[in-house]
Amino acid sequence: MKLGRMFHISGFASGPALLRSNEDADPAPVCVILEDDAVLVDRFAERLAALLDELPRDFHFCSLGYSRPKAAPMAEYSTHLGIPSCLWYLTGYVLSLEGARHLIESLPVTGPVDSWIGLKMCANWDNNFGDMLGVGKFTKAKTKLPSRKDLASIIKFRAFAALVPLCAQKVGSTSTSAAMTRGGGWRNRDTDITYSG
Repeated sequence: MKLGRMFHISGFASGPALLRSNEDADPAPVCVILEDDAVLVDRFAERLAALLDELPRDFHFCSLGYSRPKAAPMAEYSTHLGIPSCLWYLTGYVLSLEGARHLIESLPVTGPVDSWIGLKMCANWDNNFGDMLGVGKFTKAKTKLPSRKDLASIIKFRAFAALVPLCAQKVGSTSTSAAMTRGGGWRNRDTDITYSG
């Protein structure tokens, strides 16, 4: 089956393109993918529309719900978007057709798919810009983005994230409740992680 036939359009990314070569591109059709236990924020559709208005039309991936290591800074890109240096959990995300192609070309997946995608984000910052942002460090670092020209040259996997997550994983199932009563729950033990839910 052709990739285009499997791709169900949920809206269009209509922000300015990241790459100068894509400035004249039409808004990009997107697919929204949510885990079956994702809990959506109030006014999800309205907030998603605002995010899509800013999302560059040549993006690959945009996380809507995630967690991230505290040593993985998120650089503010626009009012609703950040450029992550690493994220975990695929609670919800937006994918472009070009992003789907990029991921297919990157196969095979090594390890859990959410970790694999997180490592693709990390690879964008394995350079001097990553050092300036403080990627992999527990220190307060510069979070100002490089210039658009520099961004276009270093970000091969054009990944973004909602600065304020639009969904989270459901917490409070029987197994989660039991784990929490035995020791505060796994989320309380992972002190080097920031969660969206």
